Amino acid sequence: MADFAPVSPRSSPATQPTGSPILTAGGIVLAIGGLYFGRDIFVPFALAILLSFVLTPLVNFLGRWRLPRIAAVLIAVTLAFILITGVAFVVGRQLVQLANNLPSYQTTITQKIRSLQESAPGGGVLNNITRTIEDLGKDISGDERKPEEAQPRVGTGPKSPEPVTVRLEAPRPKPLEIIRSVVGPLLAPLATAGLVVIFVIFVLLEREDLRDRFIKLAGAGDLQKSTQAINDATARVSRYLLMQLVVNLTYGIPIGIALYFIGVPNAPLWGLLAAVLRFIPYLGPFLAALFPIALAVAVDPGWTMLFWVVGVFLVAELISNNVVEPWLYGASTGLSSLAIIIAAIFWTMLWGPVGLFLATPLTVCAVVIGRYVPQLEFLGVLLGSDPVLAPEEQLYQRLLAGNLEEAVEIAEDYVDKYSSHEFYDNVAIPALRLAENDRQRSTTDTNYRRLVADTAISVVREVEDHIREKASSAAERGEDRTAERPPCVLCVAGRTELDHAAAEMMAQVLEERSISAKVLPPIAVSQGALGQLGLEGIEVVCLSYLHPQPQVYARYIFRRLRRRAPHVKLIVCSWNLAHGTQQTEELNKQMAADAVFASLQGCIKQVDEWMCRPASGSGTRPVLPDVRQAQVAALHSLGLAAAKGQQFDEASKKIAQAFNVPIALVSLADDIHPAQPDAIDLSQENQAINQAPHEEPLGAYVIAANEVLVSEDVTGDPRFADDPRVLEKGIRFYAGVPLRTSAGHVVGSLCIVDTQPREFVDRDRQRLEQMANELMGQIESRATESATGLSDPVGPSAASGS
Repeated sequence: MADFAPVSPRSSPATQPTGSPILTAGGIVLAIGGLYFGRDIFVPFALAILLSFVLTPLVNFLGRWRLPRIAAVLIAVTLAFILITGVAFVVGRQLVQLANNLPSYQTTITQKIRSLQESAPGGGVLNNITRTIEDLGKDISGDERKPEEAQPRVGTGPKSPEPVTVRLEAPRPKPLEIIRSVVGPLLAPLATAGLVVIFVIFVLLEREDLRDRFIKLAGAGDLQKSTQAINDATARVSRYLLMQLVVNLTYGIPIGIALYFIGVPNAPLWGLLAAVLRFIPYLGPFLAALFPIALAVAVDPGWTMLFWVVGVFLVAELISNNVVEPWLYGASTGLSSLAIIIAAIFWTMLWGPVGLFLATPLTVCAVVIGRYVPQLEFLGVLLGSDPVLAPEEQLYQRLLAGNLEEAVEIAEDYVDKYSSHEFYDNVAIPALRLAENDRQRSTTDTNYRRLVADTAISVVREVEDHIREKASSAAERGEDRTAERPPCVLCVAGRTELDHAAAEMMAQVLEERSISAKVLPPIAVSQGALGQLGLEGIEVVCLSYLHPQPQVYARYIFRRLRRRAPHVKLIVCSWNLAHGTQQTEELNKQMAADAVFASLQGCIKQVDEWMCRPASGSGTRPVLPDVRQAQVAALHSLGLAAAKGQQFDEASKKIAQAFNVPIALVSLADDIHPAQPDAIDLSQENQAINQAPHEEPLGAYVIAANEVLVSEDVTGDPRFADDPRVLEKGIRFYAGVPLRTSAGHVVGSLCIVDTQPREFVDRDRQRLEQMANELMGQIESRATESATGLSDPVGPSAASGS
């Protein structure tokens, strides 16, 4: 059998049309020049496009009420004009009021500056230093002039009179000139506003026609890419504008209200200014805070108002950045933080203050274009927020650089989000595949290959420690005991150090699943050492290859191993199998293997089935003879060798009620004892489940493995999938913990069973273990009392953990 992992789309470079970099650079320079020199046209048009994104939903809403398209557009533009005019009126009124009040703040500012100078260290030292420097400057200027004045020139007559100063005054301006000087600066903004209104109306009226023309112009025959680009840009810009507007309103309105109660004059103006300026990336909040802070200094004779204003802006910024924005944005605009800053600088230099407001939407459009135009792909790479390297490429780069810390960080983050075998299958082994492909192309020398392998093995060790730290104390004890058992799976590296690293990854996942494994380097299967390979107790041999064609090497090794140990199962893990190899049975024959896999998940699943589902179908691991004898001796010492179910009915019933499950089972090494809550009568089912002839008890795996077993849905668990009791009785959930004596011998298990899948968190696991320990304490206490002549049944206190 073979299992082939899907190839990552990033692993094979896509065929892209080649273009001249010089032509691309020249086109970009011409475009920037055109945007700069044609800003009088492009700025209104860009503003119109931006407003059309905002007004399109309103136009569509009015259109659904069967209004003509022209009427819907005019109504939407009129409402927008009224809103903007109203905001401008409020701002203007507040500015006039502020200008009238400014003279009254002069005295407070002067007194505050004087108090600062007097309270400075040294008490007026700054004034004294300033006065001294001024006096020195006057003295030096006087010394330079005195010699000239004291020495009269030879042959000169009496001193001539000083010249008379003549002042030229311009004539009083005429009324027409006054009007021109006042209205002139306003003409440019008014003209821009008029162009914006006209552009908005025509863009909304001809939206579909403009879209079709843009698709035809930019599509170059590829309508799919053009349509995707337009949809992507529209969705990103619309979402950015809407969410930014909501964020800014939730930022500016509370600030305006807070400033009003603090007593800052013209509080509505500063709240509105804070909402508008926050459209400016990063700098907006600081600019919005400058005016209220300066006004607080001017109005309040003390410093209380200043501290309150600073506190209001800090709290509003923290809440907006850490609560409101993550909640509303959901998906980012696709720009990195550095790209937003660079875009703000670039568009400000190009179009002035208007470019600062348009920076983010325009850059979003540029990034979207870079996604669909190969010649402009560098825009998406430089400005986008999406990772430019696939996870396996990121890990491979860290391995190449020997950067263990960052490689471990990538591994732990992926393991926390998914699982260890998914990390190895989707990231780590593909990274080793990249290293092997580089080796095949001879782009890396032996030292780099050894560095990659050694760093990868160190990452495996760190991942193993990370998983162990996350596990509970009982799971850690189970892992330690698994490590003490002799290995039953050999993970052998086929040829190189990279194969050795892949074998280490496989062994770590097997150990995590409580299957003892041993890793051997490539030298162990060399021609001279193959005959000395120890196969005692080995049930499965997994041969790991990153070579794309390992058939010859694997066939030679497995033929020799099969002659020595015919019972051993042989697996070839070909992590880099050549493309087009699909004949499964043919591969098995070529490699003389029982199975061939190209993914870690398929290999682990097969090993797990072979190890946990022997031919007898019992589903449990064999118990070693010495362990079995110790269990029997412990049962006899506790008086449990011939125990009956009724002895544990009361305690099991309490445990079942504590976890709200229909059945709780106390299973000993020789028998099983069911119980259920009073409200559910499942005695016949319990007898059918647990007294079926020639069947192992459900807790047999827990007893044999001496570890906690939790299966939240047993139908997907290979240890229960073929169990007839599970299939016939509809059991869906199982959780069991071993019953250990104070000497450490496992004499049974405590299990809970449910007919529905359920979540079983670490807290529930620890609670079940505590109940098992209390139950064993009661059993041992009873055995001690029986030896002294006292005999009390095991009471319900065994379930006191509930």
